Amino acid sequence: MKSDFKKNSSLIPSIYLQYELSLQGLNVPEVIPTNRRKLCVKLNNRIYFLSRYIHGEPATISERTKAIGDFHQRASLPHSWQAYQKKTASPMTSAKEWIEDYEMKINQLKKWEKDYAIQHIQPCIQLAEKCLNVSSEKTADLANHITKVNESKWLVHGDLTHRNAIKTKSGDIWLIDLEHSKVDSPVKDIRFLLPKIMLSSHYGAYFSRFLVGRSFEELYYMDSIFPHSLHSYIGGVIRQKRLPLKRSSIQELVLKELHKDEMISKLWSG
Repeated sequence: MKSDFKKNSSLIPSIYLQYELSLQGLNVPEVIPTNRRKLCVKLNNRIYFLSRYIHGEPATISERTKAIGDFHQRASLPHSWQAYQKKTASPMTSAKEWIEDYEMKINQLKKWEKDYAIQHIQPCIQLAEKCLNVSSEKTADLANHITKVNESKWLVHGDLTHRNAIKTKSGDIWLIDLEHSKVDSPVKDIRFLLPKIMLSSHYGAYFSRFLVGRSFEELYYMDSIFPHSLHSYIGGVIRQKRLPLKRSSIQELVLKELHKDEMISKLWSG
């Protein structure tokens, strides 16, 4: 028995989306109708539903990469639920908001560096600024990409942590917890898988499954320049009040982000 916390009617009710995607044959848990042939019951402003339990262990980064490639290739917002997708801003406005998000995160990194006396992250701040500069030059490309996203109704998982990709004993990979799924750029699902494996094998496995992704390959590279993993780690530690920050963890992430930049440069130039 699970509870769907979504209260905003403009968002896709994850239970119905999960049901539709399971009917399409995607590896998401089956939703089991109640004895009243309904998918869910409402109690105290919450929605409860029965979902198949998937037993296994967390999938590896490589396995998650392949699974999300399959998801991006096959999953789209079911026509019957498109009314739940909120109205989107114009593609150019959305592109500018994408870039503004980089700016906001850069300012956060600078503030955290100062407030918590974090050493060694200046090179990653420079990477973030490099990403901002590159993306600012590609606003039109971003807008065209967002137009394609809206036309194709591509779905992103939205929360692809190691807990939300389960590997069963049979070797199947299942994606669970679709509460954050929405129509959005597939680029945003990929960014938090980096820089945990080599980019060359990462993108090779991903693009072999999400074939149309090759058409906006440069946007993946552009977004990958940003030190997403470092920003996510520091922000998470601060929000969860697990201070002080571990110097060794920061140093390790910085080195991975710098290595990622080297790999991107080679792929982009190649």
